[in-house]
Amino acid sequence: MALEKLTLAQVNWIDEIVPHSEQFDDFYFNTDGGLQEIEHTFIQPNRLTERFLECRSEQAFRIAETGFGSGLNFLAVSSLWLAKNPTNAQLHFISFEKFPMPLADLQKAHQAYPQLLELAEVLQNQYPLLMPGWHDIWLFKGRVRLTLWFGDVLKGLPECDASPGSRVDVWLLDGFTPGKNPDMWRPGLYKEMSRLSHAQTTFSTFTSAGDVRRGLQAAGFAVHKASGYGKKREMCFGQLEQQRPYSLKAPWFSRPEPIETGTAIVVGAGLAGASVAYKLAEAGWKVTVLEEKESVASAASGNLAGTVHPLITADWNLRSQWYLQGFEATLRTLLPWLESKEIQGNLRGMVQLLVTETSLERVKESLIRVGLPEALAVWLTASEASEKIGGQVTAPGLFFPNGGWLNPPSVVKRCLQHESIRVCTSESVNRIENNSDSESRQAWSVVTQSKKQSQALEADIVVVATGSLNADLNAQLGLPIRPVKGQVSHLEADQQTFPLKYPLTHAGYSSPCGNGRAVTGATFEAPDLGEVVSLEGHLTNLATANSALPNWINASAESLQGRIAFRPTTPDHLPIFGAVPDKAWLQEAYLSQSHTHAVYRYQAQRYQKGLYVSNGHGPRGLMSVFLAAESILAELEGSALVQPLSLYHASHPARFTIRQWRSGK
Repeated sequence: MALEKLTLAQVNWIDEIVPHSEQFDDFYFNTDGGLQEIEHTFIQPNRLTERFLECRSEQAFRIAETGFGSGLNFLAVSSLWLAKNPTNAQLHFISFEKFPMPLADLQKAHQAYPQLLELAEVLQNQYPLLMPGWHDIWLFKGRVRLTLWFGDVLKGLPECDASPGSRVDVWLLDGFTPGKNPDMWRPGLYKEMSRLSHAQTTFSTFTSAGDVRRGLQAAGFAVHKASGYGKKREMCFGQLEQQRPYSLKAPWFSRPEPIETGTAIVVGAGLAGASVAYKLAEAGWKVTVLEEKESVASAASGNLAGTVHPLITADWNLRSQWYLQGFEATLRTLLPWLESKEIQGNLRGMVQLLVTETSLERVKESLIRVGLPEALAVWLTASEASEKIGGQVTAPGLFFPNGGWLNPPSVVKRCLQHESIRVCTSESVNRIENNSDSESRQAWSVVTQSKKQSQALEADIVVVATGSLNADLNAQLGLPIRPVKGQVSHLEADQQTFPLKYPLTHAGYSSPCGNGRAVTGATFEAPDLGEVVSLEGHLTNLATANSALPNWINASAESLQGRIAFRPTTPDHLPIFGAVPDKAWLQEAYLSQSHTHAVYRYQAQRYQKGLYVSNGHGPRGLMSVFLAAESILAELEGSALVQPLSLYHASHPARFTIRQWRSGK
């Protein structure tokens, strides 16, 4: 699904303090009593103070809002949450905004409320890129999760999951009045509200317009009137009275049952395995990581440097949306580690050179059709790119201010330092067995072979993150993983005529990697599984680098060192992660049935409970493994998804099988 180009809010300022929307000819809020209006219209009718006090530890309280605007509702509700909820429960605030405010306007609007400025500055510092789609932000030491959907609310709401752990507790119907914003106040809004609600879900809104009340009632809500705030004569509020039946649109991608926190085995100690082990350990799991090699990060995750940047496509399609989310998830975890020098790298900028006509045209079209904000990407001429890099380049490009390079082994080692993680190297996995003996006892056994002995380790769950080279295990799990060989070349300081100021991509990539050294590559040798560094590989890397950076390398191929790694790739160039389906049940419920039945006639997917996978991260693993880890944790906890449904489905372990079946193959 390609998303529409964002139109930013056009804000006029009345007396330099009151924001007024040019699009809707209406005020965002009244500075004379804005917080009192929020209290009257949203906090009191939904009993937020009492419900926040009652919210239990480990519980998530979910509020959904139509119309983020300046974020004033969010700040007021977050302030109340932080003051009234004494536990480690989480407030999940979901908001939809078709015309997001530029950061400068957001900051200016917050000046009207000095009592909220401390919270407002935290929001401002993490305000997401103004790109269409879903953005997740964790604030206030994880006590508040803000999910922002930039775009049409009627396109955003169907992307929300309605499983039990994702239901909304409170709806704040804000935004501009129905008379001035009729595109939002439609029957589809109320139907989606009903789908995403539970029996105790409440709502409130500043309007009492008849169409709004009738639409809510038709969707199953009991609606009551009350006096409005200030000059508003009436408002309305209520609660879901009758849950309407809804069938899943993609039952084969339905979510697995949650599992209580316990013990976990992660197979593989590369980026995929280390990231999921870390996220599990942070959530209270006791984790054992098994690695076949003698050390961690020994395969593709062992390269000296990898570049980190969003993926730009002409129409901001599913892959570009996916990798922007992955990029944001990586920054969430790794920026604090970079600042404290716990990992090696630099995320202060990266250049993408557009060395082919195809890549150049794609970016030019994206600048027109998508509109890339400068906080995401800045257009560079060839001369501007040369100045950025510190030496001559042969093509124009893009500069990503938040991109950069990372040393993957340092990321892996930092993840595995957690006190709840035990790492066992030189342990080859022979088989994985389900030892569950009843619905109440969940157990998996992993049989390994080390140099000294064979042993069986048991845990509540197993996550397989072995990359591309364990073909037997990938086949057992039904994963169409293809290994693609890549050789990189290492350059010492005296083998470069100038140091790269920034990492860059071209037909390959070239990046500093610390201590004056650099790395360039990588070759693409799909049929070849040989592990010997070759002169031919170095020659290829030199030719690729010289075509983009003609004066950079001062070395012969014979003088270079390097390494070989195998990228685990998938047919659609997206990773595979999540719960592993029950193959026999999938065959019986779907593949042996007609693919043309109405969707509601198919049962929800059934999984091998406690078995998960994170694989197929390919050359973009640094931009995908942390999002995958967060998603697996959400599955285990039964909490709200960390992705919109379309992107969640796009990473599902059963997607290739289901696509073939649904297409009649």
